[in-house]
Amino acid sequence: MQKIRLGVIYGGPSVEHEIAVISAVQAMAAIDRNKYEVIPIYITKQGLWYTGEALLEISHYSKLPELIKQCTRVFITADRGAHYLTVPAKGMFHKAQKIALDVMLPVMHGAHGEDGCLQGLLELLNIPYAGPGVLGAAVGMDKIMMKAVLQAAGIPVVAGVSFTANEWYEQQEEKITQIETRLGYPVIVKPANLGSSVGISRADDRNGLITALDTAAGF
Repeated sequence: MQKIRLGVIYGGPSVEHEIAVISAVQAMAAIDRNKYEVIPIYITKQGLWYTGEALLEISHYSKLPELIKQCTRVFITADRGAHYLTVPAKGMFHKAQKIALDVMLPVMHGAHGEDGCLQGLLELLNIPYAGPGVLGAAVGMDKIMMKAVLQAAGIPVVAGVSFTANEWYEQQEEKITQIETRLGYPVIVKPANLGSSVGISRADDRNGLITALDTAAGF
């Protein structure tokens, strides 16, 4: 049986970069190698794409510069229904190499990977991938939008107050009063577009609320 060439893509510029690395290495270790040929695709925090067997070992990430030296920089390409990673030619008399892909498995956390951006790129290149599409990823990542969608569908959600970081910086007294009037204490404060625990705080009084909102707005 011919193996499915599975590109596992992870990393990226998100503040949840390290969590994505752990998730991806665990996922790749669990994949059935009798059915799939696993091709790791690591995106650095600077947005550069790499592949290589060294990426499969979690301990290698503790010395990232050394790890990158063991890997090959690649670019993703699609042409007439064929999907592959391109390794640029090294020198005038060399040809670019192609690493074929059948399907992509995004193992991303946070912005630019879990929010529909990566899904949009794969859609544009017509590359099959696992997980939600652009709309599902974008709505699911934005907690404010997700609550609005659930409420519109008649599904109960926890009461909340939402506003932008700019609104917080410009209207602090108004926003504090709004939260205290509508919700009271204690309250949980978190950024709308990050993972479940990043930037999250509990506030039991006004001073704690100000600190929590400053923390969340910083993301």
